[in-house]
Formats: sequence, structure tokens, C-alpha cells
Amino acid sequence: MSISQEHYGSVQEANDYFEMRLHEQAWSAVKPVDRPRALRAATIIIDTLNFKGRKRSVNELLQTDPGASLNSIREAEAAQVLEFPRGADTEVPEAIRIACYEIAHSLLDGKDPELELENLGIVSQGYASVRTTYSRNQVPIEHIVNGVPNALAWRYLCPFLRDDDAIRLSRVS
Repeated sequence: MSISQEHYGSVQEANDYFEMRLHEQAWSAVKPVDRPRALRAATIIIDTLNFKGRKRSVNELLQTDPGASLNSIREAEAAQVLEFPRGADTEVPEAIRIACYEIAHSLLDGKDPELELENLGIVSQGYASVRTTYSRNQVPIEHIVNGVPNALAWRYLCPFLRDDDAIRLSRVS
């Protein structure tokens, strides 16, 4: 599977994926023109995360020129539009493509990551005299805090994520 400049995977691959998936109505019911849009929106969500390793373009540069300048590294980083493939990979991992399809499905099904995040703090709502009670003491759900509206997609993405507690040191000489 080669990388698209717009999104992870292809619409046809997503169609094939959803053909074998239970409860896929949000994908099949939408107009075909909206499918690549949903995949693009899902890709944007994925690419906001902090992944392990380097983009493939940066990895290739450093393989050929270990002493590459910071400007060269930045240019190589900008040359690859999406975060994947990374390292020595030549293709986008299947898990990333599946995560993209699942997030796209959730978005088409009406899940809004921002609204999901806002709703985390609600502990009670009313109707008659219109009241909403918030609690900021709740432990947030990790995938929602990170803007991923689908728990299954989050589980596919987790192995690729950089450890939050990791410290990256660079020597400047």
C-alpha cells in the first residue's frame, strides 16, 4: 500500500475494509465525495499526535548524511507531507491505515472530537430549569483528550506513539 499525499490508505482500501466490518453504515450511507474528505480529516487528527522515530524523508537524509544541517533536516521534514511512513518503512503500516478508516467512520457518524472533550467534564444535565453541572476532577479518557474520537483507532495508534515521559536530548556543539 503506497502513501497518498492527502490521507492514509485509499478510498478503495477503506471500502474493502468496511465491506468486511460490522456496523459500517456511516461509511456506506455517505455520499462517495465525502469519503476522501473524512479520510483527510482523520489523517489530520492522526498527524497531530507525537510519534516515535522520524519521518522516512528525514531518516533517508540522515542515512546518507549523518552530519546533515538543521536546515537540511527541516527541508526533508517538510518534503514529506504526512507523518508516515517513518524510519526505514517504505509504506504506511496497516495499523495506521485502519486507525484512519476508524476515525473517518466516527467522524461520518457525527462524533466531534472537540465536543467529546467538552462533554468529559459534564456530570449532570437538566431540562426543566436548564442546568449543567461540571466536574473537573474526572480522569480524562486518553483517546478523547488526544483528539481521537474512536477508542479502537486509539489502540491501533498507541504502539507508534512516543512515550510522554521520554526526554529527548540533543548535543549542540
